[in-house]
Amino acid sequence: MFEEFIGGSAFKILLEYLCSPETRLAVIVPGVLSLAILGFYSRLGRISQRLQLLWVLALAIAFYSAHWDVSDDMQRLYVHSAFSVTCAMLLFNRMYISPPLAYALTFLSLWWVDVTRAFCFAIECGRPLEEFYVGVGGAGLLDALFIVPLLTAAVVGYAGARLKRQRTPMLAI
Repeated sequence: MFEEFIGGSAFKILLEYLCSPETRLAVIVPGVLSLAILGFYSRLGRISQRLQLLWVLALAIAFYSAHWDVSDDMQRLYVHSAFSVTCAMLLFNRMYISPPLAYALTFLSLWWVDVTRAFCFAIECGRPLEEFYVGVGGAGLLDALFIVPLLTAAVVGYAGARLKRQRTPMLAI
């Protein structure tokens, strides 16, 4: 079974996808970084059950609000980053979330929605399942999968610094 996978076209497509510069920039490097950040904060015990619940709810909202724009020559998935909005709401309510953790959770939520919606699209349209992920992070540095987590972390960092400068008491999430 494994030998068939290694020798088959599905493995070649996966290898080409993983080796493309766009995928490395928008998916592999941010994904590894996000998992490392998540592991670090998890080991420190800084990911509360409340934050986990908010992330899951934001993930569900992002999944169900994502939509496809299909034209003759292109398919585009539009994902709304519900966790970025959640981070803004947390700061508005004087609850602190660190910028690296905001980055990691935003990336992982966008990635998860991107991959699952691509899988669902492949099933609905009768496309080959062994290559459903092709296109996830395909725009490289211009992909929302790369840009939105960075912007979320920057906004969280800026707002948190402003609140600290004003000596506003903040709660830990």
